[in-house]
Amino acid sequence: MADVAANEELRFPCKNCGAKLAWTPGAESLTCGYCGYTEAVPKTKAEVVEHAFEDYKPDSTGWDTAMKAWECGQCGARTEREPHVTASTCVFCGSNQIQPLAETTALHKPESLLPFKVNKEQVVDLFKKWVKGLWFRPDALKHEARPEGVNGVYTPFWAYDTMTHSFWQAEAGYHYYETNDKGERVQRTRWEWASGQHSEYFDDVLARGSESVPQSLAQAIEPFDTKGLVPYKPEFLAGMVAEDYRIDMPTAWTTAQSRIDHTIHEACRHKIPGDTNRNLAVQTSYLNRLYKLTLLPIWIASYRYQGKSYMYLVNGETGRVSGQAPFSWVKITLFVLSIAGVIGTIAALSN
Repeated sequence: MADVAANEELRFPCKNCGAKLAWTPGAESLTCGYCGYTEAVPKTKAEVVEHAFEDYKPDSTGWDTAMKAWECGQCGARTEREPHVTASTCVFCGSNQIQPLAETTALHKPESLLPFKVNKEQVVDLFKKWVKGLWFRPDALKHEARPEGVNGVYTPFWAYDTMTHSFWQAEAGYHYYETNDKGERVQRTRWEWASGQHSEYFDDVLARGSESVPQSLAQAIEPFDTKGLVPYKPEFLAGMVAEDYRIDMPTAWTTAQSRIDHTIHEACRHKIPGDTNRNLAVQTSYLNRLYKLTLLPIWIASYRYQGKSYMYLVNGETGRVSGQAPFSWVKITLFVLSIAGVIGTIAALSN
């Protein structure tokens, strides 16, 4: 990927020299890259807004600032940038099939965002440590891989709150022992039906608002501390890329609900008496459901190895990393053979 470049139009000009101001991760301010002038983002008395499910309407409120939309012809990602920013490649897949849209699609304005704290230099250092810590990878990868086109992207997520009340029913198994005809002690299980209730409150359960980043990589850099969310202000987007959501709120809820159901299912399983259980069934009611659209900070980069491109992500708040990397099948084969050899030796000694 290549970094985005700017032309002569300035969205947030420096009051000292007139150059472009950009958001400085960790400093909570806009900074001029030429003269070093800094300008704090004005504080706001506004609060992070949440909405009831019943109030959702598929209308639009926009970004509260002029933004230019770009769409990738290969992966379909749609991003928003300041009008003076031009793009040559897609920040997600690296394709050069990126085209400006005639007009920005009006979407719901984000209610909140989590500002970047990790800067680009830290992303490069984290990449080096990540590559060195990989197992079963080619040795050359650790020396040749270099991150390219490191871009800070505000990625859309829907965050959900809900109170849940669940009824569960399962078969609880109680172990007991009998002696068979051979005089051997044999374990048996007696099954009895059991039931109960479980209540739990869920706060800010996240679901992606787009599919531009693979789900496995996105989940690997969680969690995000949503207690640090601040009300949305367009100044935070200076120097960064903001991605439009492509998954609406009702659709994203199915993902969040699945995560909630998994947590509830495991909590109910732990309430089943006995030594083991089976056939657990859970029925859950969701009360006082709330939602908000938020932007979360993710650094997105790619690197090339033997002609193939791989994606690398960094949580822009915590620095947690995830990425794609090739395996060394030679190392894996040698490891499997060594394990088989150990097992064979143990078996031979036990005979």
